[in-house]
Formats: sequence, structure tokens, C-alpha cells
Amino acid sequence: MKVEIKKIGVSSVLFSVFPLAVFIIMLISAFLEVFSPDATINLTYIMSLIMHAIQGTLLFLVTTVFFVLAYNLLAAIGIRGIHIELEDK
Repeated sequence: MKVEIKKIGVSSVLFSVFPLAVFIIMLISAFLEVFSPDATINLTYIMSLIMHAIQGTLLFLVTTVFFVLAYNLLAAIGIRGIHIELEDK
């Protein structure tokens, strides 16, 4: 069965589990900086790591919304959407 994605809802991207998954990945990547040899761990350093994770999440989500809007615009003017072929077993 072939399925075509014609429109992606911006609200479905923003209000799904996607932002939480992006935040957790950004948080893990921020806390990997703790293993840096010149890291002094204090409350300010931990708060800066969390702020970097929030900043990275917001930047990624804004970029994702921009690309979703561009995809919807291209799909609206007639360019074919993404085709996915599903197989039944």
C-alpha cells in the first residue's frame, strides 16, 4: 500500500512527543560536556548546561517549523509529497 504525506500540521509537530525527545537528546549532549578535563562542576555550570539544552531545543524546533511550513507550501503548489510504501505481512 502506498501512502503520500501531503500536509504536515505544525501543531502536531509542536504538541507531540517530538519536542520532549529533542530536549532529552540536547540535555544528554550538554551533560556530556561534564567529562571535559577543564570542567569545574558547580551550580552555575549545571545551569548553563541546562540553558544550552533549552537553547538548542528551541533552535531545532524553530528550524523544524520552518521546514514544515516550506514543505506544506511546496505541497500546496503542486509538488508531490513524500511517498511511503507499507507492506502487510
